[in-house]
Amino acid sequence: MNGSERLRVPLLVVVSAVLLAGCAGAASEPAPPGVTQTVRPTPTPTPSPTPSPTPSTAAEIAEGVTHWYEYGGETAMVSLINEAAEVQAGRPDEQLALVVLDFEDLMSALDTARLFGSIPDPEARTAWSLAVEQLDDGAGELLDSAPENSLFQSPAEAGQAWRGWHTFDEGIKSLKAAEARLRDAFGLEPSSDPWAHP
Repeated sequence: MNGSERLRVPLLVVVSAVLLAGCAGAASEPAPPGVTQTVRPTPTPTPSPTPSPTPSTAAEIAEGVTHWYEYGGETAMVSLINEAAEVQAGRPDEQLALVVLDFEDLMSALDTARLFGSIPDPEARTAWSLAVEQLDDGAGELLDSAPENSLFQSPAEAGQAWRGWHTFDEGIKSLKAAEARLRDAFGLEPSSDPWAHP
């Protein structure tokens, strides 16, 4: 090994030792003579950004509900109320009486209501979702109870229609609960009462 190689090996060992000591956090040891040690200050931890408020805060929920209502929610709600009330108004007075009910507009209103199901307020959202489900199930029962080859319902079909109307009535209650929650908790109500009939 010649002289230059002998000098290079100890220097490489010293540099490696300094690098390893720096990585291990041992920067306080003195450097060997003839080697300049650069001491870097330990970086101070920067505080993490303040987390944004969760969407469950009262102010954010109120803002979200208002946004939902003003950008289509009110229209969806009023339409569903109108169509549900229209179907309910055609309810027969007698159990076995056969009536012709048009559910097309109701089904369209239910489809729209599903698109606006994400009300930011949990209580209003639950009532709204339940109303849509119950009105849909009730209408389905009523449609299935229609006799195929007769002008009168059989007792079984009449029983199915009764169950359909019961489920539909529960949907009306849930819809009223959703509307009441929006009105009482957030001050949101239609300009005219959608339940009032001319």
